[in-house]
Amino acid sequence: WAGDLALMESGVGKLGQDDIDQLTAGRQMRLDFGIDDDAFSMVTLTSPQDYPDQLTLMAAKLAHPGWDAAPIARAKAAASAAVTGYDASADGVLSRDLEGLLHANDPRWTTPDQRAIDALTPENFRAFWEPLAASGPIEVDVFGDVQPDEAIAAVARSFGAIPPRTDAGATPPPVTFPAHDTKPVVRRHKGPANQAVALIAWPTGAGTADFAESRRLDILGLVFSDRLFERMRQAAGASYSPGVSSQWPKGLPGGGRLLAMSQVSPANVPLFFKMAREIAADLATKPVTQDELDRVKGPLIQQIQRAASSSLFWMQQMTGGTYDPSRIAVLRQIGGDYGGVTPEILQQTAAKYLVEGKDWTMTVLPEEGAK
Repeated sequence: WAGDLALMESGVGKLGQDDIDQLTAGRQMRLDFGIDDDAFSMVTLTSPQDYPDQLTLMAAKLAHPGWDAAPIARAKAAASAAVTGYDASADGVLSRDLEGLLHANDPRWTTPDQRAIDALTPENFRAFWEPLAASGPIEVDVFGDVQPDEAIAAVARSFGAIPPRTDAGATPPPVTFPAHDTKPVVRRHKGPANQAVALIAWPTGAGTADFAESRRLDILGLVFSDRLFERMRQAAGASYSPGVSSQWPKGLPGGGRLLAMSQVSPANVPLFFKMAREIAADLATKPVTQDELDRVKGPLIQQIQRAASSSLFWMQQMTGGTYDPSRIAVLRQIGGDYGGVTPEILQQTAAKYLVEGKDWTMTVLPEEGAK
């Protein structure tokens, strides 16, 4: 949990973050760290002039990581401040608990508590991250206004010059969706008494073996979201903004889900679950009209066409393609996958995944007696 807050800021070799800031002043260079589904990443927006030195800085960070204690102290302070504020609102409770619960309390997705934060030291931070920084294959992606031969040479001078990497180690444990619950998991917040959040999720899939399925679920989520918005607004008479989203991890063996969620009044939590399940059952038993399908497909395809004009889109879609070439293959199918969804196909998708006995529910309510 502290890697995102402290790993890049802990320096390179004997250089601290202040030294690196001085070296890169006036240039478009920095180190940003991310934890993806199946990889650690350094992702930076740089310039055609600065990207060769940016690659050198990244490679140096991996080959000669620094271990300045100051960023770790700052990370602990930031995490501690967050802990005290999570239960101040329903959204805060969700940000703390939801991913851990949706992964059956897998520690890879749980938010650290104060005990875990207090236990972090510069020594155990280094003991954890040093072998990870030195192990596993590296994929380097360069997207933008660059010449391919020059980019290849820049990668050779930087990442190609660092010492050989050690093996990444053991295969990570499987990803698990929580078991079906007959009653929602309940969490409490200390915010306004008229605020609550309700959500329902169904397990789906992961990986690239049948990635067209994930795109069908994207469209299913949009249709579901439109219906839920209309029904909640008509029945509850309030400006709720429910949403439905699909997540299908490319690099994991599981963990995909279709999730419907809305902020509601505590009294309308049962109404949300009733409507969400009714919509799910209707989508699974009857095909949508072509008009309803076109209303979500058209804007989605236009959005993808606009996004495809940016380097960021291609980087997000193709990252991981060197060790999993199917990621590039499924990218080529994106237009056909979305365009080929019909009302009948959408119904089949809903019937496959929106199964009542597999859903998982949660609600965040105000503390009892709250005003």
